Amino acid sequence: MYSKLRLAIIGCGAVAERGYLPALIGLESVEVTLLVDRNRFRAEGLARQYNVPYVAEDYTQHWDKVDAAIVALPHFLHAPVSIDLLTHGVHVLVEKPMALSVVECDAMIQAAEQGQAVLAVGLMRRFQRSVQFTKEILDAGLLGLIESFDIQEGFVYNWPVASNFFFRKETAGGGVLVDTGAHTLDTLLWWLGDVASFEYFDDNNGGVEADCELRLEMKSGARGIVKLSRTHNLRGTAVIRGASVTLEVAPHSNQVKVRPKGISFEIVGQVLLDSQQAQREQSYVDLLSASLADWVKAVRTGSFVTISGVEGLRSVALIEACYAQRQPLILPWMAPDILQGGEQ
Repeated sequence: MYSKLRLAIIGCGAVAERGYLPALIGLESVEVTLLVDRNRFRAEGLARQYNVPYVAEDYTQHWDKVDAAIVALPHFLHAPVSIDLLTHGVHVLVEKPMALSVVECDAMIQAAEQGQAVLAVGLMRRFQRSVQFTKEILDAGLLGLIESFDIQEGFVYNWPVASNFFFRKETAGGGVLVDTGAHTLDTLLWWLGDVASFEYFDDNNGGVEADCELRLEMKSGARGIVKLSRTHNLRGTAVIRGASVTLEVAPHSNQVKVRPKGISFEIVGQVLLDSQQAQREQSYVDLLSASLADWVKAVRTGSFVTISGVEGLRSVALIEACYAQRQPLILPWMAPDILQGGEQ
């Protein structure tokens, strides 16, 4: 029998309040012992709600109270805080993006090895049934040779932020690409493998981008486009066109469409697990619960964690490369003199 894993949540913003704390309720092998946030009033309120015994503004005074920690801080703090924890032997699940550079990711992986701690990254979309179904379909070659893809994800930004860090380049590292794109690009790379070449366009004019577009060619030869937005609603699906079959996936609803070539009909339905006749959609909390359970299992048994630091690094590397090769995104409402680099 194992004693309960003593867990700290470092960063008590919306992701902790709406996600991790509710998800941890059903995880009996874990006890949340410490909430850390510079806004002590907010942390104390959550501690009362979830019966957490300790609250602090600085985790470094409480090494004796934790075995593991969720790092849910602004992006620029992911690497330094995770490295400190891992070096001290504290297991870490860090929110996405893993970090803001490949160098930081490498340092985190090295710290986990040094501290003999398990490092996981919160890219929980890999636990969505439709995403896993698509991976298995692709690996089995059932679509034929993949020719092209078209991924669109966007909505008018509505996340209930507890601070302004999402909108400051120095704390977030970027805009929609590093935020939503961390999930989208991780899924793309998991499905279709490495990128051979790309072009990247966004509307960043000194701040953080709200809209962006990525045109890619994969090493497999497949070509495609990824569009992301914080300003308007996009289709919200991934279309993957194979030589034999086109598959359209709506990850958030676990819906898929299958269109074989040469046939005038299509199959539309929800992805189920095994022989289940019906299953509700997976909520945000459901996906975090699956991610947490996978990480805790790895800590307890020494099994491989599904989304390791090595896996988390892949999307960070592509995001970093995109920002380094940024081109302006041409938007229909921009004045011609702005597009030509002139004054307004």
